[in-house]
Amino acid sequence: MLLSHINAIEKVLLAQSEAAKNAGHPNLRGGPREWFIRDFLENHIPTSLEIGQGEIIDEDSEPNPPPERYRPQVDIVIYRRDLPKITYSKGNAAFLSEGVMATIEVKSYLDQKQLKEACKASIKNRSLIRTPPLHGFGKIPTDIAYYVIAYDGPGNIGNIAKWFRKISNEVKEPQDRLVDIVVILGKGVIGNSNILAGLLDLKVTEKNHWAYFEQIDTNLFIMFMHMLTWFSFLSSPPDTSGYIKPYLDFTSINLI
Repeated sequence: MLLSHINAIEKVLLAQSEAAKNAGHPNLRGGPREWFIRDFLENHIPTSLEIGQGEIIDEDSEPNPPPERYRPQVDIVIYRRDLPKITYSKGNAAFLSEGVMATIEVKSYLDQKQLKEACKASIKNRSLIRTPPLHGFGKIPTDIAYYVIAYDGPGNIGNIAKWFRKISNEVKEPQDRLVDIVVILGKGVIGNSNILAGLLDLKVTEKNHWAYFEQIDTNLFIMFMHMLTWFSFLSSPPDTSGYIKPYLDFTSINLI
């Protein structure tokens, strides 16, 4: 039932994307495609989570950073409802790293340059501080899950594995630090081999960094399966006092 439903959603997303092609300017086509994905997520993720857009911060993030230290802007942030956020404007916010469960970058057409930018954002945001739960029980994932969904991409999904290897060398980071799963709707899916091995009972070795399928459906479903397992990590609220303590001066306090 779930597989059939998500496969139908994948076809609907592709059909909606075709409708967006009627826009008279390319910049007007990406927005609807991103909105279609957000609409799908809002109807399928747990109510304990919300969908947002913006940037991710930790307790050491600086205000108004210079251009060389700009924080990545994230298309879709999946965030815990029980934690606060900084709202800049309607639809744009800064999310505490502890509350971010996953991010999704949405692309009309995925090429190597766009994948590299997504990987660089993944590396930067995975380096943020994530404190443990406040009450000493439960846990949060060590990292933020990173997904890329594209409405089109290279005909041979295996080429993306070559891109990953090249990007890893260029940014001097292990391939495991790059994005977790890439979905090309209607074409295929490629993901970290350890992640897909756990989901699909695959046998992989240390040399197998990536696993991929070329198929017309079940691509969105594989990503959704990982999301379901990832969201099971929801626990008691993490300790966010680190965002406040450095700015409190206790030396002048009066006690009676």
